[in-house]
Amino acid sequence: MALYDDFSWFYNRYWNEDFHSLAFPILERIWLPRIPEDGRVLDVCCGTGYLAGLLSARGLHVTGIDASPGMIAHARENVPAAEFHIADASAFRVPGRYDGAVSTFDSLNHILETKALDRVFLRVAKALKPGAPFVFDILLESAYRTNWADAFSVVRDDHVLLITGTGFDFRTKLAQCRITMFRLIEGEWRRSDTEVQERCYSTLEIDSALSRAGFESTSYYDARDLGMSGQLGQGRTFVVTTRKRLKTPAPC
Repeated sequence: MALYDDFSWFYNRYWNEDFHSLAFPILERIWLPRIPEDGRVLDVCCGTGYLAGLLSARGLHVTGIDASPGMIAHARENVPAAEFHIADASAFRVPGRYDGAVSTFDSLNHILETKALDRVFLRVAKALKPGAPFVFDILLESAYRTNWADAFSVVRDDHVLLITGTGFDFRTKLAQCRITMFRLIEGEWRRSDTEVQERCYSTLEIDSALSRAGFESTSYYDARDLGMSGQLGQGRTFVVTTRKRLKTPAPC
């Protein structure tokens, strides 16, 4: 996911606070009560570390992983108290076991194949203690039907950002947007272009993948029912699941 390196500066500046100001109260309600006060938490696809900072401020020991060196560079600068690693979500390995895991801002929709999603869930399961909770949010089809043909822009004296949604393919379940970025650096305007794809998964596909990876007791929460209003909440679902507990052997 090297394409996010060019985007990391804009992401760090514009995207973190707006989303997590709405998402964090949801995590406080459906996930954080199950995490020990000084617990170890894994932030999967951590971006530039905004959520890791909120969790660290709670006294939690946070490890963040992201495939983008640019995102991780910002995260290390933003949250010195946390630990960050450049790693693919479908192939990472971390020492020890964690009391909980989290992945936010529809990060898992960026996993474009079911087999790759299986690998992500398997890696998360292996990193968790038995009985530990994993929470993530994911966009369902209604979000892609309504939001992915929109355009968005930011124009400032020293930078410009243009995002244009190119729609949703109902056959492949893929959505795509084009991102054009300009930054004024050392007196020269520099341009960078990229395309971002997301995959729409059904709840049945998510259930099946979680079960195959070793999760159980999965619950789904409509983001709007939990207070996330506006476009950010449209079609967004928070999923809480649990790493299967070890079975106690029956007495002889």
